Amino acid sequence: MQKRSAAWFLAVTFFAYMAHAGCAGTGVQAGSPGSAARGERHYGYVMSQVSNAIVVIDTSTNEVVRRVKHADMVKPAGGRFHPSLKRYYAGGSGKITIWDTTDLSHPTYLRTVIPAAGSTGEYRGFLIHRGSRTAIDGTVWMASIQDSKVYVYRAADLERAATPTPAKVFDAAGAGISVPHFIMSRPGTSEIWLTNRPVNGKGFLMRFDGDAHTVITTPTARLETASTVGDEPNELSFSSDGRLAYVGHHGHVITGSPANQMNVAIVDATRFTLKKLYPMIATATTPGYVDIDPASGRVYFATKWSPNLVVFDIKTEQVLRYIDLGGFGPGYGVALTPDKNRLYIPLGVPAQSAVAVVDAKTLTVVANIVDSELIGPRAVRFTSY
Repeated sequence: MQKRSAAWFLAVTFFAYMAHAGCAGTGVQAGSPGSAARGERHYGYVMSQVSNAIVVIDTSTNEVVRRVKHADMVKPAGGRFHPSLKRYYAGGSGKITIWDTTDLSHPTYLRTVIPAAGSTGEYRGFLIHRGSRTAIDGTVWMASIQDSKVYVYRAADLERAATPTPAKVFDAAGAGISVPHFIMSRPGTSEIWLTNRPVNGKGFLMRFDGDAHTVITTPTARLETASTVGDEPNELSFSSDGRLAYVGHHGHVITGSPANQMNVAIVDATRFTLKKLYPMIATATTPGYVDIDPASGRVYFATKWSPNLVVFDIKTEQVLRYIDLGGFGPGYGVALTPDKNRLYIPLGVPAQSAVAVVDAKTLTVVANIVDSELIGPRAVRFTSY
């Protein structure tokens, strides 16, 4: 496939946005003062891996309003807000940084946590279990993708000045973890689901009892998704009732997989069994990133190579639209704003370093965000995530 340039991508997204603006009768460009009226104000935290930064975007204007760094935050690729909205836990290589987000537009470094001294493992997946909106409580789960471990801390312990001790550590030997990546709670239950993506093996899902800190083994401890070597189940989202899970796959020959992965897995979450594999078209390779809007009946997948935004209908289990984001890739995520009005898709190096913004109603690209610190964006996190 011919590699398209960053200039080509910018031209395409600018044209798409101007066409949309013309139809709407506004002509307002993203980032101008008048664009604030186009949507509610939310703050998206972009984990910029190459520039070692958190880049804060104001979604009402799509302007970058803050860029924050710290020497302990190296190659950040994942993170999560506490439900109290007063803390953000940022991943990275070897260390976790905790940020005070009392002012969401201005995260302030608070402290560093080192779960495994001397480790250079990358902390990618995060989850807060039983956290409330009124206190910094519950437990914080962190997955180390290189070390094949999941650390569980009490949020209150992470607030202390002394080095906190994990309440639980799951590893390969005791729990069967293998290259853990993404963690998500199943609605209406105490279940915590984890994707495992070994490059030289078949990827699988695992479940934990978040209250008891144990592996759930009934009917089975692990569930293969695509059952192919190097499929790398990556991200997942649940239906609002928790009955179905939608799982994307990340494996690609460029990153070491024996074959390109093209399937989305639909899992019966109650039975913990595979319901269906749904293939993407040939030009939408590795649909690894997932977000869901149950109210509109849609699941959104971002494909990594030849990046597309895939709009999937929950009821019919059919793709409604493929939206070509331009360039060869890679696409590194998809995140809905809390009001479900827009989607933010980070596009990484080498093809481009930007965040594409798609209107969820019209399914058109409405902005393309670039910045001097937006190099290698790997995730966009909102408070609703």
